[in-house]
Amino acid sequence: DRYSQASTYHELGYLAQNLREYEIAREYYQQALDIDIEYGDRYSQAGTYHQLGMVTQDLREYETAREYYQQALDIKIEYGDRYSQASTYHELGYLAQNLREYEIAREYYQQALDIKIEYGDHYEQALTYGQLGLLAKDLGELEEAKTNLLQALEIYQKFNDSYYLDLTLNNLAYIYKTSQDENILTEVATILGTTEQEIKERFESEKEVNN
Repeated sequence: DRYSQASTYHELGYLAQNLREYEIAREYYQQALDIDIEYGDRYSQAGTYHQLGMVTQDLREYETAREYYQQALDIKIEYGDRYSQASTYHELGYLAQNLREYEIAREYYQQALDIKIEYGDHYEQALTYGQLGLLAKDLGELEEAKTNLLQALEIYQKFNDSYYLDLTLNNLAYIYKTSQDENILTEVATILGTTEQEIKERFESEKEVNN
């Protein structure tokens, strides 16, 4: 049953990817892709192209990763799968950001965010707001960075995601210390249900971390 082997090869690739065995992951994904191409299952190819993009990006083969993401995106657009386009737009944004193609990254992130908002995927919006905030921070656009990071913070607080909440607070601390914008203390305290003094003390003890 060669056709059904593809899904198992894909999952083996995903497992190896999570274990950071990137070359092994690439081999499994390629086997899955070869079968999907052989059987003309074009739609299934999109997910594997996307994962190959992530693996090659982790291997710092950036142009190869971009090609894989673009192939995934083209298929998703072809099949009208608008919702899943968001994850590929986000990864294309992250790739462009790593290559310091900041305006291109911003465009991709915005496309990802628009789809997530359209489909009401509230939690996933936070990831893109966070990256837009970091992008603006890198460009010295502190007001824009603050706005996006606060959006991310509010969502992470709602979903009780302590890991990303802490990372976002860390980056807001950098914005506060750089801009001395007291409104940041007020807005963060409101979101977290605490006092401005507590937030100020926390910010003053934070070291910068990029998430």
